[in-house]
Amino acid sequence: MPGPKTGFIMVKFAQGALAALILIVVNIVASAQTAMVDRFVPEAALVGEARFKVLLFPVYDASLYAPKGNYRKSGPLALELNYLFDVEKERIVNQTVKTFERRKLGSDADVAKWRKIMGEHFSDVQKGDRILLAFPDLQTVVFSTNGNEPTFVSDAGFAEAFKDLWLGDNVRNKGFQNKLLGLK
Repeated sequence: MPGPKTGFIMVKFAQGALAALILIVVNIVASAQTAMVDRFVPEAALVGEARFKVLLFPVYDASLYAPKGNYRKSGPLALELNYLFDVEKERIVNQTVKTFERRKLGSDADVAKWRKIMGEHFSDVQKGDRILLAFPDLQTVVFSTNGNEPTFVSDAGFAEAFKDLWLGDNVRNKGFQNKLLGLK
């Protein structure tokens, strides 16, 4: 019959095995996401990174990729958002719509159409999820979560407005944008 020391060793072994398994899964997800960036951005390299916060609360870490790390708004480019807490799809859609409206990034009809697009392509986000937003050309937005099969939206107005949320001229947080663009 095993003694208390043997039980302790077995628990420590199980904890170590679980930690190793978690690292393997995280590496698989990261590799899949990297492959997804490479799929839509030739010779993808990091341009910059920034943490997006609302008030003092961190929401996600963002990374911007462009060919050879040279950003051009016309693309191709990809944003990777690593969420730092759970967020429901409807909250993301509503906040995005409010930003479109506040920054006048489209007509009322455009924003209504874009709300529907986001409702179809967005999902609830869990802490640790990696969301890829790729812009392979001026009229396409590609969405992928954790390296899963991407979905595509072909709408030039939506692609431009959606990209402008992070990279447009009228952003609220210039410090965030500058870090993302590798300027600070």
